[in-house]
Amino acid sequence: MYRLTKFCRLCLNKEIKIAFKLSKIPLGEKYFLNKNKALKQKKFPQTIGWCPKCNNVQVMEVINNKLLWQNYTYLSGQTEAIVKHFEKFTKKTLKRFNLNKNDLIIDIGSNDGSLLKAFKKSKKKIRVLGVEPAKNVAQLAEKKNINTLNKFFDFNLSKLINKKFKKAKIITCFNTFAHSENLRSIVKGIKNILDKDGVFIFECQYLMDIYKNKILGTFFHEHLYHHSVSSLKYFFNLYGMELFDVEKANIQKGSIIGYVGFKKRFEIKKNVKNFIKKENFRGNRNLKYLKKFEKFVRVKKEECKKILSNKKLNVTGFGSARSGPTLAFNYGINDKIKAIFDDHPLKRNKFTGLNGLPVYPTKMINSFNNNVSVILAYLHSKKIIRKNLKYLKGGGKFLIIYPNPKLIHNKNYKKFI
Repeated sequence: MYRLTKFCRLCLNKEIKIAFKLSKIPLGEKYFLNKNKALKQKKFPQTIGWCPKCNNVQVMEVINNKLLWQNYTYLSGQTEAIVKHFEKFTKKTLKRFNLNKNDLIIDIGSNDGSLLKAFKKSKKKIRVLGVEPAKNVAQLAEKKNINTLNKFFDFNLSKLINKKFKKAKIITCFNTFAHSENLRSIVKGIKNILDKDGVFIFECQYLMDIYKNKILGTFFHEHLYHHSVSSLKYFFNLYGMELFDVEKANIQKGSIIGYVGFKKRFEIKKNVKNFIKKENFRGNRNLKYLKKFEKFVRVKKEECKKILSNKKLNVTGFGSARSGPTLAFNYGINDKIKAIFDDHPLKRNKFTGLNGLPVYPTKMINSFNNNVSVILAYLHSKKIIRKNLKYLKGGGKFLIIYPNPKLIHNKNYKKFI
């Protein structure tokens, strides 16, 4: 069901160092109509490794692809902030790279087609193609008239795309460039279908922001890598490509958007050098950052357990996010939670792999016998609190566990939102 890799999957260095181990967790995007089936879900380890040669940070365990992506429930279009982010990026990209009628844009890991939908709305009549491994999600994209291949992207698929389509002017990979075990094959495939003056644009959570903002919730099994500019510049260079520009993206508590082309096709912006200088990964400094992060998690675990130590508390979770199992198990509160509230249509009224907990509509929080609800969808804490003031005014409390555990109640919520 999973394999343990013992080398750096970017540069193939065998001398990789183990930084720390997180708690075993079930897959975060699996939901079931049958509670017994949910309870039988296997929990997988997460060992965090660091490569001293290229500074790659990766999860050493690789889950079987079919298991990971079958009946996937994360949908880009469900999050308003993501949709707006895509629309803003689309306008900027169309202007910067001067795309023309019938130019082809390919999105790797295209999910429900939300990014390509934004491109397709352009007056320039750009052609789009999505590549999405989750069958149910790819079908949703097709219903939006987004041409989508229900495949895993790699070098072999790129040969098929070359036969059916012309070279792509733009290839995107937004929040999925950390999802594939073999990024080497993906980059070879990108080179094979990218126009000689084309651009590969990726977005991913940024390792330095994970350290700075203490983002434990981003450690789950889809995220096989936690990228830095230093490691990615090294990696692309190995395959004859150049990372020529990088910019910060105010999404997911800290991300970067990187621009990659064939060598000597684009001027390398000062941003790239500036990012690497700030990372300052000389020696084993990156490993020290990881060790410091692990210590933070241990401290916050004890704080959470102390807050919920009262046996009279009836505890639920709010937001059945991918980060839920990571936060619940690593903060030692998974056995305290009795139910989860979420309105996602693919999750509601089902059971999660997180201890087989039922997922109820959020409106039930006011009638459910609970006096503390842990916000597991940590990226949306303020929005969740604003929408559920009735619950607070009725005596309920929210437990914020990111970045520092804190109980939110009727008397202090205004300071938080």
